[in-house]
Amino acid sequence: MRFIHCADLHLASSLETRFSPDKAKIRRRELFETFRRIADEAVKQEARAVLISGDIFDEGKPPLFAVKQFIEIVKMHPTVDFLCLAGNHDESLAGRPDLPENLLTFDDRWKCRSYGDVDIYGVELTKANCAHIAPALRVNENRINVVMLHGQIAESSVQPDAQTIVLPSFSGKAIDYLALGHIHSYKTGTLDRRGVWCYSGTPEGRGFDECGEKGFVLLDAENGKIENRFVPFCQRTVVSVNCDLTGAEGVYDIESRVKKAISEIEGKDIVQLRLTGSLPAQTRLNLAGVRAVLKEEFFGYELKNNVKTAVSADEYKDLLSLRGEFIRLVSAEDLSENEKDRIIRCGLLALEGEEVDEI
Repeated sequence: MRFIHCADLHLASSLETRFSPDKAKIRRRELFETFRRIADEAVKQEARAVLISGDIFDEGKPPLFAVKQFIEIVKMHPTVDFLCLAGNHDESLAGRPDLPENLLTFDDRWKCRSYGDVDIYGVELTKANCAHIAPALRVNENRINVVMLHGQIAESSVQPDAQTIVLPSFSGKAIDYLALGHIHSYKTGTLDRRGVWCYSGTPEGRGFDECGEKGFVLLDAENGKIENRFVPFCQRTVVSVNCDLTGAEGVYDIESRVKKAISEIEGKDIVQLRLTGSLPAQTRLNLAGVRAVLKEEFFGYELKNNVKTAVSADEYKDLLSLRGEFIRLVSAEDLSENEKDRIIRCGLLALEGEEVDEI
């Protein structure tokens, strides 16, 4: 028997801080489209159910259109059950009068859904129940047991709360697969001698804190065991890449290095480019040109300038010149080394009569 485990869909996310209004609208539509594709894949794989371990939506009271669109996708796939937990971002769907028969919810007490020799347990963590949820779990050790939870795993020294899952408290409870939501990257580990825990991650990266492949976990249960496999499935990957500019000889050399750094990234993707290394203070760093390259190549981008200025204040401390006085003044300011470095670069370029780009 086959199942799909996913989580953290964050449908109807507000993405305007990451993208232009037009691209934010496209990306919101893609979040729904990826969920629909997961549902299609469940039918294709003959999965019995899709397990959604929390944060279907990005806020407690999502827009009505978002709820209706989610329910519409569920209705389009009547041969598949959708087992849904609320997470820390959204509210429970339990009790809504418009839920289709194949959309099954959980609440603040353990519920079990059975499919053949597989039992799937779920509960939504609250301040009131978090301390006694683990002791209250009772399963049949002779069956394949899957448990759905949403929260951050922690060790036994941490007190349980509505967003924390004390992992050792679920050890030794005959759990075969702990289907988790909350962490936006795929992660898995050993729960005990019998079972594993797994975060499926978010199906689509939305920002530069969600880099790398995203997708879902495919579960196969047979012969008293359950196997799991991560399936990359996102429409666009969020990629973070470094470009070392140390020793670059000018604008065209810098542009060449940037293009080489991003050469293997697909144009449909979303890129964070971090410029690193050091350049002589007089070497012009044309950030506007770099941004133009990124804008032309990718759906979305972010540029981080971490380039250092290859100049030592000690070289100027006794120099009786405008440059020496400028560097001494900046060096004496209560600023971070990074801020001093950028101000020095800007000032020396200006003193050379060069055009000063944003730094």
